[in-house]
Amino acid sequence: MARRASGHRRQGTGNRGAVSPLVTASCTVTAPNRPILVVVDTHNPAPQPEALLIGTRATVAQLEHMLRATERRPSVVGCVLIEQDGGGSGPADDGLALANNDTPGPAVLGDLQALPDVLAARPVDLVLVSLPFEMQSHTRSTARVLDDARVTWRIVPTIDDQLSGQAAQMNTPRATQPAVDPVRLIGRPTRPIDHDAIRCAVRDRVVLITGAGGSIGSELANRVASFSPSRLVLVERSENALFEVDRAIASSHPDLHRSAELHDVTDGPRTAALLQRVGPNVVLHAAAHKHVPMMEDHPAEAVENNLYGTRSIVEAALDTGVDRLVMVSTNKAVNPRSVMGATKRLAEMFIQDAAERVAHRTVMCMVRFGNVLGSACSVLPIWSQQLAQGGALTVTHPQMTRYFMTIPEAADLLLQSAAMASGGEVYALDMGDPIRIVDLAKRFIQLHDLTPGEDVEITFTQPRPGEKLSESPGYDTLTTRVTQHPAVRVCDAPPPNALALRRALSRFDQLRTGGPNSHRWQGATPASILDALRAAVPEMQRDDEASRAACA
Repeated sequence: MARRASGHRRQGTGNRGAVSPLVTASCTVTAPNRPILVVVDTHNPAPQPEALLIGTRATVAQLEHMLRATERRPSVVGCVLIEQDGGGSGPADDGLALANNDTPGPAVLGDLQALPDVLAARPVDLVLVSLPFEMQSHTRSTARVLDDARVTWRIVPTIDDQLSGQAAQMNTPRATQPAVDPVRLIGRPTRPIDHDAIRCAVRDRVVLITGAGGSIGSELANRVASFSPSRLVLVERSENALFEVDRAIASSHPDLHRSAELHDVTDGPRTAALLQRVGPNVVLHAAAHKHVPMMEDHPAEAVENNLYGTRSIVEAALDTGVDRLVMVSTNKAVNPRSVMGATKRLAEMFIQDAAERVAHRTVMCMVRFGNVLGSACSVLPIWSQQLAQGGALTVTHPQMTRYFMTIPEAADLLLQSAAMASGGEVYALDMGDPIRIVDLAKRFIQLHDLTPGEDVEITFTQPRPGEKLSESPGYDTLTTRVTQHPAVRVCDAPPPNALALRRALSRFDQLRTGGPNSHRWQGATPASILDALRAAVPEMQRDDEASRAACA
């Protein structure tokens, strides 16, 4: 272990919170007919790591005894005592007497309440936590303090817990908790779908999916594969994501004719060539940037992927005579406050205009829905990680609400919408009632058999740039019409003004192109892109307008 610089705490990142059996393993490496020379430098031995022990009087004494029998033992600087009632040793004292031993134990530096001050005053390389299984709530509280202090720590199960088998449940304070079923978390049943209608639209057809490696795209691929297309074309620009979805489809549908295309859909000429080569009948356009705060910092990337990716796939679909194209949209396109929402609304406008021009030769539609539980970067994987690490769950605001769907439900209803489209529709999926995020967090904790506020705290951050406190499932100012499916409604959204849209696209083309020797968006500033977005999407709210609306 490298020597710790004076005055600075070593910050370990690996194995935080793992069980340490305190067993040193060794191995011998041999090579045929070759002698091995091992040199041990006894004059400059590796420095001993400094460790702090945490536990009850009994478990700390036990742990100290175990360390004394360990060859590569750390140098113990002291201990923090936590008793069953939540108290500790009180003020620091001279030392802990070891049971049946006249050898003095480690100095007692305080209790759990004093732990942050102890760590600040005495930086250590490692903290060893040894508390009985029945004191799990104390272990979780300790873990939160240690994580906040960014110190490397290990759980060392007690001998009693190892003998009883309970030590296997202590890998981390909550790591063994089972995954939560998103359907139970949302608290409503999933919607049934018309399998015959979807099968009629997909069976024996070539189906191409953009963004096939994403959360929605990969679920669409799995769903489409079950309806027997003649060929499934997976389009994705992330090689790892493409590899995983292709491998999954190969495993679940080994006889399906498919191809994996590593491709960036924003490249117009190459997208046109791809569609000419594979000849799809149905295109499901799921490729998009969807992370709201990140797109606030990267408006050029949001326009590039969400608008120009849509533009290139639509133009290629029209040129190759695709029968049906569906764009995955979002309810954040409704009176958007964010860059992401505005770019998705602009993509909708482009498809609406194109649908008017082609006179239903290619049936195109858009499908809006809200947050998808379990998707990458959504609250479910974030909370699961926070729970496993023993920390608090983070929620943006006590009053923030969102509409939620599960990934399978969203994919099913999107295919249902695609099957019923006649051209130019903006569909909005029925996601039930909005749910307060803090209520969802409490339900998430309870489904892990834990108590909010006792076993797991909930902390509030603040809304990030582009985020609303509440969102709408469809246009507030426009009526919606029912369809043959109770969970799918169609918005009466008139097509955009064709001339105004041409002017907006021309302005973006100029920003995107820059000069003759420049790269895409090289000369465009974030302010100029935002100005162009607001001109193209008049309903886009500024931050001050959205703040007033949220407070009203």
